Amino acid sequence: MARRPRIEFSGAFYHVIVRGNQRQEIFHDEADCGKYLSLLSGYRERYQFKLFAYTLMSNHVHLLIETGGAPLSKILQGLSQSYTQYYNRRRKTVGHLFQGRYKAILCDRDAYLLALVRYIHLNPVRAGITEEASKYRWSSHRSYIGMEDSGLVSRDEVLKMFSVKKASARDRYMQFVSEGREDGKNGQYYRTVDQRILGGEEFAEEVERVGGKAITLPAKLPGLAIIARVISETSKVTVSDLRGPGATRIQARARRLFALVARETGHRNRTVAEYLRRDETMISKWIREKTEETTRVTTRLLIALK
Repeated sequence: MARRPRIEFSGAFYHVIVRGNQRQEIFHDEADCGKYLSLLSGYRERYQFKLFAYTLMSNHVHLLIETGGAPLSKILQGLSQSYTQYYNRRRKTVGHLFQGRYKAILCDRDAYLLALVRYIHLNPVRAGITEEASKYRWSSHRSYIGMEDSGLVSRDEVLKMFSVKKASARDRYMQFVSEGREDGKNGQYYRTVDQRILGGEEFAEEVERVGGKAITLPAKLPGLAIIARVISETSKVTVSDLRGPGATRIQARARRLFALVARETGHRNRTVAEYLRRDETMISKWIREKTEETTRVTTRLLIALK
């Protein structure tokens, strides 16, 4: 099957995974990791892209990038070639170091920025390398919590989504990360559209318009009215009360579940906020405060929608 062309445009937001050729090790020691980050910093300055998160593992790299004027392919080609030249010179080897085809998922930034930052920073924890993300030197998590600051990642832009006060933002970010240890084990962030896009139908249509490439859209998402009906049937809250001004505990819980289910089925926070007649920041807050209980209920509701 022919490979689908990459979708590239200014402002595109990608989760990139670059692997060693045949999964070979690409980082053997601190000097290797330091060199890669130095090169990454240089290319960021040259091509003016935003880097929101990174994690270096022994045989692969995770990057969360929003491009500027230069396409992602140009950034990754230069970065990988430069590091390969360094690696081959240092170890007196020849040949390809990285797989020829890196993975780059074009993501809905509004819906997935926080989740992907957490997913990338918890990679060493899920791999069993460390018990705490803060103990792993080769990710940007330590920059987020103030343990170091290389100026490499756009951390403040993310932290402000938790609070405008830096100390409070860091506390809430750390709590958010600690709640996500199980995330990603079932591949939930890779329910992609057309094998290249992470987001809902609305996002896919926008990508098709801006990127200029045809997108094979999935089956239509369950509408918000259908989700509201299912929430109403299971929580004993009418749809009118769900969308109304009432603020009882039962209504608040039903709205939180609605927001989580809508998010998991690809709807954007702004659309959910408009349907519930709430502020978008409130929707984001409910999603960040997901608990084990709401996760279990959300899973049952998602099954009911199938």
